[in-house]
Amino acid sequence: MSDREFGTPPEDYRQHHTDVTHPNAGEREFETGKDEASFNALYNSFMAWFSNIKRTYDEYQHESLETLRHQRTSFDRVVSEQQTLFTKLLTDAQQHDNTRQNIANQALQNAVETANMVGKQAVRHGDLAIDRQWNIDEQTQATRAFDEHVAGGIHPHGDTD
Repeated sequence: MSDREFGTPPEDYRQHHTDVTHPNAGEREFETGKDEASFNALYNSFMAWFSNIKRTYDEYQHESLETLRHQRTSFDRVVSEQQTLFTKLLTDAQQHDNTRQNIANQALQNAVETANMVGKQAVRHGDLAIDRQWNIDEQTQATRAFDEHVAGGIHPHGDTD
């Protein structure tokens, strides 16, 4: 190592800044220069430490930011996929509900139509029953007329009416 690194002032500095009136001026100048050099060395050492600390901090911060960006991108991708799946699920569920509703509506229409047909048939049967109750003689006469026509005038009871 050179003397300069230990704080020894250069020769031209000592020659031009030496106070001749004091007997120990050179020695004092040397000590003062050494103090300044020590201060400068300490300051430079501090700045080196500070630079290293800042560089380390910046590097860790960069890594943290990169990790956060990567995690955010991954999270956004997962959320997007989940939203797509959820939308598909809702669409499928809506289609299923629509199909069920259509089937239920068709079943209801079939039930109403069947009930109407059964009701109409019941009315017809009721009309026939009522008609037979009120027109008993007509039925008997119609049956006799038919029998006479088919049998050719022969009556099963022996009547010749």
